[in-house]
Amino acid sequence: MVASVVDSGLVDEMIALTEAFDPPVDLARARAHADVLTTEFAVFGVTVPAATTCNITLMRALMVPIADDALALALDRIWVFTTNVDDVCCHDPAQAEAILRAGALPEHGTSSPNTRYIRHMFNEVAPFCDPTFLAVFKTFFYNAFAGVLMEAEFTPEASDEVDSDFVRVFNGFSQFWFTTLQFTDPCLGAQRNRAFWSAALSSCVAFLNDVNDILSFYKEAVHGGDFLASRIYRRSVSENIPYLAAYRRSLDSGLAAYRRVLDLATDEQRPHLDRYMTAFAYFHFHCRRYRWHDIYPGLTPIDI
Repeated sequence: MVASVVDSGLVDEMIALTEAFDPPVDLARARAHADVLTTEFAVFGVTVPAATTCNITLMRALMVPIADDALALALDRIWVFTTNVDDVCCHDPAQAEAILRAGALPEHGTSSPNTRYIRHMFNEVAPFCDPTFLAVFKTFFYNAFAGVLMEAEFTPEASDEVDSDFVRVFNGFSQFWFTTLQFTDPCLGAQRNRAFWSAALSSCVAFLNDVNDILSFYKEAVHGGDFLASRIYRRSVSENIPYLAAYRRSLDSGLAAYRRVLDLATDEQRPHLDRYMTAFAYFHFHCRRYRWHDIYPGLTPIDI
Protein backbone atom coordinates (compact mmCIF):
# COMPACT_ATOMS: atom_id res chain seq x y z
CA MET A 1 0.00 0.00 0.00
CA VAL A 2 2.80 2.40 0.83
CA ALA A 3 4.52 1.68 -2.48
CA SER A 4 1.31 2.29 -4.47
CA VAL A 5 0.87 5.72 -2.90
CA VAL A 6 4.51 6.73 -3.33
CA ASP A 7 4.61 5.50 -6.93
CA SER A 8 1.38 7.37 -7.77
CA GLY A 9 3.04 10.78 -7.54
CA LEU A 10 0.32 12.12 -5.22
CA VAL A 11 2.75 12.73 -2.39
CA ASP A 12 5.12 14.53 -4.76
CA GLU A 13 2.26 16.84 -5.75
CA MET A 14 1.66 17.73 -2.12
CA ILE A 15 5.34 18.33 -1.50
CA ALA A 16 5.42 20.69 -4.50
CA LEU A 17 2.60 22.75 -2.98
CA THR A 18 4.75 23.47 0.10
CA GLU A 19 8.13 24.04 -1.56
CA ALA A 20 7.86 27.83 -1.62
CA PHE A 21 6.78 28.01 2.03
CA ASP A 22 9.50 29.77 4.04
CA PRO A 23 7.97 32.00 6.73
CA PRO A 24 9.93 33.74 9.47
CA VAL A 25 9.87 31.66 12.65
CA ASP A 26 11.33 32.60 16.03
CA LEU A 27 13.19 29.37 16.79
CA ALA A 28 14.83 30.81 19.90
CA ARG A 29 11.45 31.55 21.45
CA ALA A 30 10.17 28.09 20.48
CA ARG A 31 13.17 26.52 22.24
CA ALA A 32 12.62 28.70 25.29
CA HIS A 33 8.96 27.74 25.47
CA ALA A 34 9.82 24.06 25.10
CA ASP A 35 12.14 24.41 28.10
CA VAL A 36 9.47 26.17 30.17
CA LEU A 37 6.90 23.50 29.36
CA THR A 38 9.30 20.64 30.11
CA THR A 39 9.79 22.05 33.61
CA GLU A 40 6.08 22.71 34.04
CA PHE A 41 5.07 19.20 32.99
CA ALA A 42 7.45 17.78 35.57
CA VAL A 43 5.93 19.96 38.30
CA PHE A 44 2.42 18.73 37.42
CA GLY A 45 3.54 15.12 37.09
CA VAL A 46 2.53 14.97 33.44
CA THR A 47 4.67 12.78 31.20
CA VAL A 48 5.31 14.27 27.75
CA PRO A 49 8.12 13.05 25.48
CA ALA A 50 10.74 15.73 24.86
CA ALA A 51 10.38 15.24 21.10
CA THR A 52 6.66 16.01 21.30
CA THR A 53 7.30 19.21 23.25
CA CYS A 54 9.90 20.41 20.76
CA ASN A 55 7.97 19.36 17.66
CA ILE A 56 4.67 20.91 18.66
CA THR A 57 6.06 24.24 19.88
CA LEU A 58 7.66 24.52 16.44
CA MET A 59 4.42 23.50 14.76
CA ARG A 60 2.46 26.19 16.59
CA ALA A 61 5.06 28.82 15.70
CA LEU A 62 4.82 27.86 12.03
CA MET A 63 1.04 27.73 11.86
CA VAL A 64 -0.17 30.29 14.38
CA PRO A 65 2.39 33.10 14.72
CA ILE A 66 1.78 35.17 17.85
CA ALA A 67 3.62 38.36 18.78
CA ASP A 68 2.62 38.40 22.47
CA ASP A 69 5.00 36.05 24.31
CA ALA A 70 2.59 35.20 27.13
CA LEU A 71 -0.17 34.30 24.67
CA ALA A 72 2.26 32.31 22.53
CA LEU A 73 3.28 30.30 25.60
CA ALA A 74 -0.36 29.76 26.59
CA LEU A 75 -1.06 28.33 23.14
CA ASP A 76 2.10 26.22 23.11
CA ARG A 77 0.98 24.77 26.44
CA ILE A 78 -2.37 23.79 24.94
CA TRP A 79 -0.97 22.43 21.70
CA VAL A 80 1.75 20.29 23.28
CA PHE A 81 -0.38 18.85 26.06
CA THR A 82 -3.34 18.13 23.78
CA THR A 83 -1.19 16.42 21.16
CA ASN A 84 0.31 14.19 23.81
CA VAL A 85 -2.88 13.36 25.65
CA ASP A 86 -4.54 12.50 22.33
CA ASP A 87 -1.74 10.00 21.64
CA VAL A 88 -2.12 8.54 25.13
CA CYS A 89 -5.90 8.25 25.05
CA CYS A 90 -5.98 6.66 21.59
CA HIS A 91 -4.18 3.68 23.13
CA ASP A 92 -5.84 3.87 26.56
CA PRO A 93 -9.55 4.81 26.33
CA ALA A 94 -9.86 4.71 30.12
CA GLN A 95 -7.79 7.88 30.21
CA ALA A 96 -10.28 9.54 27.85
CA GLU A 97 -13.15 8.47 30.09
CA ALA A 98 -11.45 9.98 33.14
CA ILE A 99 -10.83 13.29 31.37
CA LEU A 100 -14.44 13.47 30.17
CA ARG A 101 -15.80 12.80 33.65
CA ALA A 102 -13.53 15.38 35.24
CA GLY A 103 -14.52 17.99 32.65
CA ALA A 104 -18.26 17.42 32.39
CA LEU A 105 -19.02 15.92 35.80
CA PRO A 106 -16.39 17.33 38.16
CA GLU A 107 -18.33 16.09 41.18
CA HIS A 108 -17.85 12.51 39.91
CA GLY A 109 -14.36 12.86 38.46
CA THR A 110 -11.13 12.14 40.25
CA SER A 111 -8.20 14.55 40.18
CA SER A 112 -5.14 13.41 38.24
CA PRO A 113 -2.05 15.10 36.79
CA ASN A 114 -3.81 15.32 33.42
CA THR A 115 -7.05 16.81 34.73
CA ARG A 116 -5.16 19.30 36.90
CA TYR A 117 -3.07 20.35 33.92
CA ILE A 118 -6.16 20.78 31.74
CA ARG A 119 -7.59 23.24 34.28
CA HIS A 120 -4.25 25.03 34.35
CA MET A 121 -3.89 25.39 30.59
CA PHE A 122 -7.39 26.79 30.14
CA ASN A 123 -6.93 29.16 33.07
CA GLU A 124 -3.73 30.46 31.45
CA VAL A 125 -5.35 31.15 28.07
CA ALA A 126 -8.57 32.61 29.54
CA PRO A 127 -7.29 36.22 29.88
CA PHE A 128 -6.65 36.32 26.13
CA CYS A 129 -10.14 35.46 24.90
CA ASP A 130 -13.81 36.20 25.23
CA PRO A 131 -15.56 33.98 27.82
CA THR A 132 -18.05 32.71 25.26
CA PHE A 133 -15.26 31.63 22.93
CA LEU A 134 -13.47 29.98 25.85
CA ALA A 135 -16.61 27.96 26.59
CA VAL A 136 -16.83 26.87 22.94
CA PHE A 137 -13.10 26.14 22.85
CA LYS A 138 -13.44 23.86 25.88
CA THR A 139 -16.43 22.15 24.28
CA PHE A 140 -14.39 21.36 21.18
CA PHE A 141 -11.64 19.96 23.43
CA TYR A 142 -13.90 17.59 25.34
CA ASN A 143 -15.85 16.53 22.24
CA ALA A 144 -12.66 15.00 20.89
CA PHE A 145 -12.46 12.56 23.78
CA ALA A 146 -15.94 11.31 22.93
CA GLY A 147 -14.51 10.61 19.48
CA VAL A 148 -11.61 8.69 21.03
CA LEU A 149 -14.10 6.44 22.81
CA MET A 150 -16.00 5.80 19.58
CA GLU A 151 -12.75 5.04 17.74
CA ALA A 152 -11.95 2.43 20.38
CA GLU A 153 -14.83 0.37 18.97
CA PHE A 154 -13.11 -0.02 15.60
CA THR A 155 -12.08 -3.60 14.79
CA PRO A 156 -8.72 -4.24 13.08
CA GLU A 157 -10.39 -5.83 10.07
CA ALA A 158 -12.92 -2.94 9.78
CA SER A 159 -15.81 -5.40 10.13
CA ASP A 160 -17.66 -3.19 12.62
CA GLU A 161 -20.54 -0.88 11.71
CA VAL A 162 -19.00 2.27 13.21
CA ASP A 163 -19.20 5.25 10.83
CA SER A 164 -15.56 6.30 10.33
CA ASP A 165 -16.47 9.66 8.79
CA PHE A 166 -18.72 10.58 11.72
CA VAL A 167 -16.10 9.55 14.27
CA ARG A 168 -13.39 11.46 12.40
CA VAL A 169 -15.24 14.75 12.92
CA PHE A 170 -14.83 14.23 16.65
CA ASN A 171 -11.61 12.37 17.28
CA GLY A 172 -8.98 14.58 15.70
CA PHE A 173 -9.47 17.73 17.81
CA SER A 174 -9.81 19.54 14.45
CA GLN A 175 -12.39 22.11 15.56
CA PHE A 176 -10.20 22.82 18.55
CA TRP A 177 -6.99 23.11 16.50
CA PHE A 178 -8.35 25.32 13.76
CA THR A 179 -10.16 27.81 15.96
CA THR A 180 -6.85 28.53 17.71
CA LEU A 181 -6.28 30.76 14.70
CA GLN A 182 -8.73 33.24 16.19
CA PHE A 183 -5.93 34.37 18.52
CA THR A 184 -3.70 35.59 15.67
CA ASP A 185 -5.53 38.70 14.51
CA PRO A 186 -8.77 40.59 15.26
CA CYS A 187 -9.94 39.85 11.71
CA LEU A 188 -10.35 36.21 12.81
CA GLY A 189 -11.57 36.82 16.36
CA ALA A 190 -14.38 34.37 17.06
CA GLN A 191 -16.85 36.84 18.57
CA ARG A 192 -16.62 39.49 15.83
CA ASN A 193 -16.37 36.97 13.01
CA ARG A 194 -18.82 34.30 14.09
CA ALA A 195 -20.48 34.26 10.65
CA PHE A 196 -17.18 33.38 8.98
CA TRP A 197 -16.39 30.61 11.44
CA SER A 198 -19.92 29.23 11.20
CA ALA A 199 -19.61 29.04 7.41
CA ALA A 200 -16.01 27.86 7.22
CA LEU A 201 -15.51 25.52 10.15
CA SER A 202 -16.83 22.40 8.42
CA SER A 203 -14.31 22.94 5.63
CA CYS A 204 -11.57 23.77 8.16
CA VAL A 205 -12.25 20.44 9.85
CA ALA A 206 -12.35 18.59 6.53
CA PHE A 207 -9.00 20.09 5.56
CA LEU A 208 -7.25 19.12 8.79
CA ASN A 209 -8.75 15.63 8.88
CA ASP A 210 -8.10 14.80 5.23
CA VAL A 211 -4.61 16.27 5.04
CA ASN A 212 -3.62 14.74 8.37
CA ASP A 213 -4.87 11.36 7.16
CA ILE A 214 -2.94 11.48 3.91
CA LEU A 215 0.27 12.83 5.46
CA SER A 216 0.20 10.55 8.52
CA PHE A 217 -0.29 7.36 6.54
CA TYR A 218 3.40 6.46 6.31
CA LYS A 219 3.98 6.96 10.05
CA GLU A 220 0.85 4.90 10.71
CA ALA A 221 1.94 2.17 8.28
CA VAL A 222 5.22 1.86 10.19
CA HIS A 223 3.28 1.61 13.46
CA GLY A 224 0.80 -0.95 12.12
CA GLY A 225 -2.06 -0.67 14.61
CA ASP A 226 -2.68 3.01 13.94
CA PHE A 227 -2.83 2.26 10.22
CA LEU A 228 -5.68 -0.24 10.66
CA ALA A 229 -7.70 2.38 12.56
CA SER A 230 -7.15 5.08 9.93
CA ARG A 231 -10.11 6.37 7.97
CA ILE A 232 -8.43 5.80 4.60
CA TYR A 233 -7.76 2.14 5.33
CA ARG A 234 -11.23 1.58 6.78
CA ARG A 235 -12.81 3.23 3.74
CA SER A 236 -10.85 1.03 1.36
CA VAL A 237 -11.99 -2.10 3.24
CA SER A 238 -15.62 -1.13 3.80
CA GLU A 239 -16.12 0.05 0.20
CA ASN A 240 -13.93 -2.69 -1.27
CA ILE A 241 -11.85 -0.22 -3.25
CA PRO A 242 -8.07 -0.03 -3.71
CA TYR A 243 -6.23 1.79 -0.94
CA LEU A 244 -4.86 4.23 -3.50
CA ALA A 245 -8.39 5.17 -4.61
CA ALA A 246 -9.38 5.88 -1.01
CA TYR A 247 -6.18 7.87 -0.52
CA ARG A 248 -6.85 9.94 -3.64
CA ARG A 249 -10.38 10.69 -2.44
CA SER A 250 -9.07 12.09 0.85
CA LEU A 251 -6.48 14.18 -1.01
CA ASP A 252 -9.09 15.62 -3.37
CA SER A 253 -11.40 16.36 -0.45
CA GLY A 254 -8.63 18.08 1.52
CA LEU A 255 -7.65 20.30 -1.40
CA ALA A 256 -11.29 21.19 -2.08
CA ALA A 257 -11.69 22.16 1.58
CA TYR A 258 -8.55 24.31 1.38
CA ARG A 259 -9.99 26.22 -1.59
CA ARG A 260 -13.38 26.67 0.04
CA VAL A 261 -11.88 28.10 3.25
CA LEU A 262 -9.93 30.66 1.23
CA ASP A 263 -12.98 31.47 -0.90
CA LEU A 264 -15.01 32.23 2.24
CA ALA A 265 -12.30 34.45 3.71
CA THR A 266 -11.97 38.20 3.35
CA ASP A 267 -8.82 39.68 1.86
CA GLU A 268 -7.65 40.47 5.38
CA GLN A 269 -8.29 36.96 6.70
CA ARG A 270 -6.91 35.01 3.72
CA PRO A 271 -3.15 35.30 4.38
CA HIS A 272 -3.56 33.99 7.94
CA LEU A 273 -5.65 31.04 6.79
CA ASP A 274 -3.35 30.25 3.88
CA ARG A 275 -0.29 30.25 6.14
CA TYR A 276 -2.03 28.01 8.68
CA MET A 277 -3.02 25.39 6.12
CA THR A 278 0.21 25.48 4.10
CA ALA A 279 2.28 25.27 7.29
CA PHE A 280 0.23 22.28 8.41
CA ALA A 281 1.28 20.31 5.34
CA TYR A 282 4.84 21.64 5.45
CA PHE A 283 5.26 20.58 9.06
CA HIS A 284 4.07 17.05 8.34
CA PHE A 285 6.62 16.65 5.56
CA HIS A 286 9.56 18.04 7.52
CA CYS A 287 8.90 16.86 11.07
CA ARG A 288 10.71 13.66 12.11
CA ARG A 289 7.50 12.45 13.81
CA TYR A 290 5.96 11.69 10.40
CA ARG A 291 9.06 9.98 8.96
CA TRP A 292 8.79 11.27 5.39
CA HIS A 293 12.54 11.77 5.32
CA ASP A 294 12.82 7.95 5.30
CA ILE A 295 11.56 7.81 1.73
CA TYR A 296 12.11 11.41 0.60
CA PRO A 297 15.64 12.20 1.82
CA GLY A 298 15.48 15.60 0.11
CA LEU A 299 12.96 16.75 2.75
CA THR A 300 15.20 18.34 5.34
CA PRO A 301 13.96 17.64 8.88
CA ILE A 302 13.18 20.73 10.95
CA ASP A 303 14.10 20.94 14.61
CA ILE A 304 14.44 23.51 17.36
